[in-house]
Amino acid sequence: MEKLSRLVCFFIFLTAVFSGCTKKESVKLTGKIFHTVSRDNIRTSDPTNAYDEVSLDVIYQIYEPLYQYNYFVEKLELIPLLATQMPKVSPDGLTYTIPIREDIRFQDDPCFKETGGKGRKVTAEDFIYAWKRHANPKNETQAFWIWDGKVKGITELQKKLGDSKNIVETMKEPFEGFRALDDHTIQINLVKKYPQLIDILGMTFVAPIAHEAIDFYGKDFVNHPVGTGPFRAVEWGPTSKVILVRNENYHDEFVPAADKISNKFSEMKKYAGKKLPLVDGIEFTVLKEEQPRWLNFLDGKFDQIKIPKDNFASAVVNKVDVTPELKAKGITVQSEPSLVFWFVTINTKDSVLGANKYLRQAIASSIDAKSWLEMFKNGRGAIQTEINPPAIVDRCGLPYRWTFDLERAKKLLEKAGFPGGKGLPVFQYDTRSTEGSERQLAEFISTNLAKVGIKVDITMNTFPAFLDKMNKGNLQISKGGWSSDYPDAENNLQLLYGPSKSPGPNDANFDNPEYNKLYEKVSQMNVSPERKKLICEMEKIVQEEAPWSYGIYEFEYRLVNSWLKNYRASEIIINKYKYLDIEDARQQTHL
Repeated sequence: MEKLSRLVCFFIFLTAVFSGCTKKESVKLTGKIFHTVSRDNIRTSDPTNAYDEVSLDVIYQIYEPLYQYNYFVEKLELIPLLATQMPKVSPDGLTYTIPIREDIRFQDDPCFKETGGKGRKVTAEDFIYAWKRHANPKNETQAFWIWDGKVKGITELQKKLGDSKNIVETMKEPFEGFRALDDHTIQINLVKKYPQLIDILGMTFVAPIAHEAIDFYGKDFVNHPVGTGPFRAVEWGPTSKVILVRNENYHDEFVPAADKISNKFSEMKKYAGKKLPLVDGIEFTVLKEEQPRWLNFLDGKFDQIKIPKDNFASAVVNKVDVTPELKAKGITVQSEPSLVFWFVTINTKDSVLGANKYLRQAIASSIDAKSWLEMFKNGRGAIQTEINPPAIVDRCGLPYRWTFDLERAKKLLEKAGFPGGKGLPVFQYDTRSTEGSERQLAEFISTNLAKVGIKVDITMNTFPAFLDKMNKGNLQISKGGWSSDYPDAENNLQLLYGPSKSPGPNDANFDNPEYNKLYEKVSQMNVSPERKKLICEMEKIVQEEAPWSYGIYEFEYRLVNSWLKNYRASEIIINKYKYLDIEDARQQTHL
């Protein structure tokens, strides 16, 4: 297909969108382009439904929340982005008032018919519109948990939207939980204290959405993002390639003064005062297998990469430096503390698995987490001992009851009423992707379970297919995983909170009344010794009921090519691409 200049491409893009087509034209990129890889299909561009790392990697570059993590300091701290300052909180902790910037515009898009495709200014109502969408059951949102049971009238709004024959008109009605005090001031009214709300306001779940985009694209909005961020989409092929270019409407945002940048990131100081973004575009290439990704990185086609397990030993020495061969190419390794952890999810909604905690305990005792860590992560991390990873301040510190012990697992299986596995059905194990390493892990877990008489069949899924099954609660045994949205124990504990069941993040569909009560108390408390005691009680319940078999805490390692500047391996700072720079060696178009 003929390659087009960026200017010509933009006008053809407008024509394609007006005709209702997904953005698929071939785009010739010029200037400084960041080339990166997506490990699976990009499921959605709708921030209301995006809660997987593959989709979020793209969405955070297009959409913006009210707050963001400071990229230039080591400590995780939230600072204003679309807000002008941190929220004003009432003395009782139940009212948050947030002033927003007056210079924010949506990206240009044909959905703005009245202005000929020119993106209009953002108002407080655009945030409220986005948040109300979370309460519409028809949207099958992943985000309702952030408001559920916390915001005034949210349950009633959910019912009203579910019953409504005219969603457009219902969405326009005033709502006591979210109020626009004026065009640039938002008020959130709560029914109980919610200390984590400030962290929530740093997620793209709360990004403003233009109702014009929903009205114009309808169900195809998932392929037509219209945000306020530093980049806008000009090619959207979620199974092959997504291309973003600099947003001409982007509001003023600059690299801070040098004295505001941590000495750990001293190379960034030379960019002090420069307007963001620093690159002209981003190309996301979908490659589902690790080895093609690895070879393309070595060929210089990708600027950074997560190191495949099979290549770690040949890439990194003593977990701190690259091998001499890679060092000669100017390649470096980046590593930061991670809030990522992996486990085996046991769906308690299942009639067999959910009815017998001794069966779940037997499964948990059968999984060799130490070998999992060594074989599949090259020892990059630690064995999971509780829900919360080590970086969480008030984690409990209890030892894990169900460490790998086949003899104990056999006794528990007998106690469950299935000696040697007799009488058990063959369970289904679903993978999270089609990668070879996912199949290998599935076979590893299958072998572990078979040693005590528990049999599983393995089903390979693309990541979107896995998420679809997970959201519908249609899994039995699977690899669970989580990257904390923010560094607070509550965010991880909600993974097993009953009201967060599928399609929420509780894919084990665990619903324990005592755990739920404790979670509700913890969620309203700040970090304290009293809070930690409650977290320990929750941990004891989880270990007794075993909805998970604990796996591993992952430490993140990335290889970075010499021409890529300002890159951080942080998993929690997802909107990082606007800070990156490409030196002269990569100012060419895609190879």
